[in-house]
Amino acid sequence: MQTRSAAKRSCVRMPLLNQFGSSLVELLAAMAAGLVVLGAALQSFSYFHQQFLMQRDTILQAQDVRLSLELFAQELHLASIGSLSVARPDAVEFTANISGIMTKVTAPGLMGETTLSVEDGRGWPDHKIVGVCWNERCDSFTLARAGLRSSLAFVEPIVRPIPAGASASVKNRVRYYSRLDENGILRFLRQVDGGAGVLVGHVESIRFSYWDAQGRMTAHPGLVRRVIVEITAPQRAATGKREITLRT
Repeated sequence: MQTRSAAKRSCVRMPLLNQFGSSLVELLAAMAAGLVVLGAALQSFSYFHQQFLMQRDTILQAQDVRLSLELFAQELHLASIGSLSVARPDAVEFTANISGIMTKVTAPGLMGETTLSVEDGRGWPDHKIVGVCWNERCDSFTLARAGLRSSLAFVEPIVRPIPAGASASVKNRVRYYSRLDENGILRFLRQVDGGAGVLVGHVESIRFSYWDAQGRMTAHPGLVRRVIVEITAPQRAATGKREITLRT
């Protein structure tokens, strides 16, 4: 009697053990399949994330190229013929009133004097170059100190009489150029009165070319009438070109 009862209990337990074992195997298989799916999803996410970053960098680089060329064109448009001091394939330097600081002379400036009466000299930084122009003549001076309400003081004496009504303006020294950084990456930079900043952090090539009044290429700064700049980003992700004619 007891033997038959034990046999019955054994028969009841065996299916339960088989069912439990099958469920564990299925669970492990499901987990493995889930890990495979998760790995594939992570790999896809990583790929699309990298593509997104590359696309974003390309857009930002194209924007930097466009904005830097627009800034260059705007500032060079303010330069006049004869204002270029450097005209190289990798750099151009010129003087122009990019800060917009200007005033009028209110009393004649006499030869030998170092002070000029003006409408308003406030906000004129010391040691800046000042251009004073009248009747198609221009003289340059260096500010000895910051401008005052009604006068400008120069380092150099006035060499010829300056009439009342002449215009005076700050002449900023502006330089656009390319240079390799410490990692050998070519960059496009801008320098104003000695202070430099990066316009485009990574470019493939930058080239300036210069043309005279007869439409011929020239390397002489005094003969330049037109400047062309061309920029190419790595893998041609962004390119740009501007042609600027100097003011007469």
